[in-house]
Amino acid sequence: MNVADYLLGCAALALGLLPWIPAARRLSRRMLPDRDVAIGALAAAIIGISGVVVTAELVGICDGFRRWPWAVASGAVAVVVGALGRGPDPRARSARPRLPQDRAARVMLGCVVICIVATSGSLLGRDSAVVATGPLDADSVHYHLTQAAQIVHTHNIDRLHHTASSDGTLYYPYDAELLDAIAMLGPHPDIAVFGLNLLFGWLALLACWVIGSRWSRGAPALAAGAAVISLPIVSQASSGPGLNDLPSMAFLLSAIAMLSLVGLPRAERERNRWVPELVVAGCALGLAAGTKLNVLPIAVLLAFGVVLLARSDRRLALSALALPALLTGGFWYIRNWVEVGSPVPDLNLTVGGHGFHVVPYPEVRPYAFTVAHYLGDAHVIRHWFVPGLHAVWTVLWPVVLLLLLAGLAMSLLADRSVLRRVIGIAIGVGFLAYLVTPTTAIGEPGAPILFATNTRYALPTIVVAVVLFATSPRLTRFATLLTVGFTAMAVVLVSLGSLPQQVDYANGLGIAVALGVVVVAIREILWRGSRATTVLLAATVTVAAVGAGALLQHHYLRTRYAADTDQSRLFRAVGGLTDTRIGVAGHGYAYPFYGKNFDNTVNYVGISQPSHAYDGPMTCAALLGVLTRLHDDYVVVEPLPIEHTERIDTWILAIPGVDRVFSNSAGTVYAMPETIPATSCAP
Repeated sequence: MNVADYLLGCAALALGLLPWIPAARRLSRRMLPDRDVAIGALAAAIIGISGVVVTAELVGICDGFRRWPWAVASGAVAVVVGALGRGPDPRARSARPRLPQDRAARVMLGCVVICIVATSGSLLGRDSAVVATGPLDADSVHYHLTQAAQIVHTHNIDRLHHTASSDGTLYYPYDAELLDAIAMLGPHPDIAVFGLNLLFGWLALLACWVIGSRWSRGAPALAAGAAVISLPIVSQASSGPGLNDLPSMAFLLSAIAMLSLVGLPRAERERNRWVPELVVAGCALGLAAGTKLNVLPIAVLLAFGVVLLARSDRRLALSALALPALLTGGFWYIRNWVEVGSPVPDLNLTVGGHGFHVVPYPEVRPYAFTVAHYLGDAHVIRHWFVPGLHAVWTVLWPVVLLLLLAGLAMSLLADRSVLRRVIGIAIGVGFLAYLVTPTTAIGEPGAPILFATNTRYALPTIVVAVVLFATSPRLTRFATLLTVGFTAMAVVLVSLGSLPQQVDYANGLGIAVALGVVVVAIREILWRGSRATTVLLAATVTVAAVGAGALLQHHYLRTRYAADTDQSRLFRAVGGLTDTRIGVAGHGYAYPFYGKNFDNTVNYVGISQPSHAYDGPMTCAALLGVLTRLHDDYVVVEPLPIEHTERIDTWILAIPGVDRVFSNSAGTVYAMPETIPATSCAP
C-alpha cells in the first residue's frame, strides 16, 4: 500500500466532504429555524448529500471527475452554501433531546436501541465479510460498482457504458453509484465504499422518527422502521457494497418525513411558510428517483398529490418540489432522453400523444417474469414464494404482510389527514408497480429463483406502510402493542443469528457496540465540553480514524479476492493488470477488471445496435470484427448460456497467436495477438 496515496486520498475526501457538515447545518437552521433537532439533522443531511451529488454531476459533465478537481469544487460550493445560511445566531445550540416520560415509550425506545445495534451489526458483518473477500455480489460487480469504476476511469458521467449484451442497467439512475465513485477517489481501491449503507440505514431511521413525531408517534415509527430494516432482506440482499436499495429507501423516507411537516391546507393563512420543507422534500425526492428506478412512480405521485393539496399556491409548490428534484435526480433521465430518445428507454412511454423510443432486450425478456404472473399459480406460491419469503423475511413475513396491508388501509380509509392519504396512495401504487415489475420473479418458467432476493424492490413501500400503521391516530394503543411485539420478535430473531449467510455477524455486532459507545461518549463530551475540548476531540478522532483506515486498507489489499473460489481466482488473475485494455464477453462481471487504481479500460465484446444497444456476436465473423475494432490486450469470456459463450471460446481459440492464460468454471482469460487475421474463421 502506498501510504502517501492513502493520506492524499483521505485529505481529498476531507476537503470535498467535511465543509458540507457545517454548511448544510447552517443552511438547514436558516431554512427551518423553529424545527427541533431531529428535523434539523434530517434536513441538513439531505442538503449536504444533494450538494455533493449536484457538484459531482457538474464536475463529471466537464470531464473533471478527478480527485483534486472534485475536492476543490465540492469544498468551494460548500463554502458558498454555508454563506447562504448565515443568519442571526447560527451557532445557537439546539435544545438537548429528552427521553419520553411514558413507560411504554421508554420500553419501545429500549427495543429500538437493541434493534439498531443488531441491525448495525448485521450491516457491518456483511461489510466485514466483503473486506475479507472483496466484492462478489452479482449486481455489484456486474453494474453498480462497475459504473462507479467507469466514472472514475473516464472522469466523466454522461457517457453510456455497456458491461453486457443489451444491458438495461445502462439506463438506470446512478446517484448512489456517483457517491460510490466519490468514495473511490479517496483511499484506493474501494475501501471507503464500505460502511456507506450503514450511514443510509441510520438516515432511514432518523426519517422514521421524524415521520412519527409529526403525529406524536416518534417511538413507534422508529421501532417499526428499525424492525423491518433489521430483517435479513436488508443484511443479506440489500446491503452489499454498491447496492442502492438502502439509499433509495432512506431518501424516500426522508422526502415523506419532510412532506409530513407541510400543513398545506392551512398554509394559505401562513403563506409560503411551508416552502423550505418542500424544497428539502424535493431534494430528497430527486435523490430517491435518481438512485433507483422503482421509486420513480412513488416520487411522481407524491409530488403530484402535494401540488394538488397546495390549492391556490400550486405553482409555488410545484416549483419548490420540482426544481430541487430535477437538480438532484433529473440528470440521468435527461441523459437517457438526449442519448437514446427516452428518459426510461426500456418502457413504452407515451406523453401527450408522443411516444418515446423503446430499446429492446431480447436476451433478458424471456426470463423476466413478474410476481403478478405467478399470483394464480399455487405450485409456485407454495414451493417458491413462501420459502423465499421465509428465507429473507424470517418467520415474520406474515406479520410484515399484515402490517403492509393494514398501513395502507388505515392511511386510505381511516385517517382524516389528506396528506397521509396521498402518501398511502403513492405507496399503494408503488407496491402494485412492484408486482408487475419485470425480473421480480426472474428465472426459468415456473422456477423464479431470484424471487426472494428481489423482494427488496418492495422494501421502500413496505417500510413506509409499516411506519404509517405504527403512527395511525385511530389505532394508537393497538398499533403500539403490535409494533412493540413486532420489534421485539425482530430483535430476538436477529440477535439469535437468524442470518445463515451472515458468517461475520458476531464480528459486526462487536464493531457496532464499540461504535455506539464511542458515539455516545463523543456526544456527551460535545454537550458538556468547551470549544477547545471540541477541537481536541475532533483532532483525536481524525487521527484515530485515519490510522484505523490505514490498517484496514492494508488488510483489505492483502485479502481482496484471495478466497478459494473460482470467481475469486478469475478476478485475481485479471485484477492485477494495469494500463491494459480488457474485453468482456458473456455475463459482464467486470468490476474487478478495472484494477486497483481503475486504470484499465474495460469493454464489452458486442455488436453495436441503434440507440446504444448491443448484441452478443452470434457468428465468428462478427466476433472478429468486434475484436479488431476494440484491439483489446485480453479478452475474458464468462459463461452465460443465452449468449452462447461456448461458441465464442471456440472462435477465439481459432485465432492465430491467441494464448489461453487462465481458465476455470467462472471464465477464461485469453491474451490477444497484435493483429487478428480475417481468415481465422475459415473452416
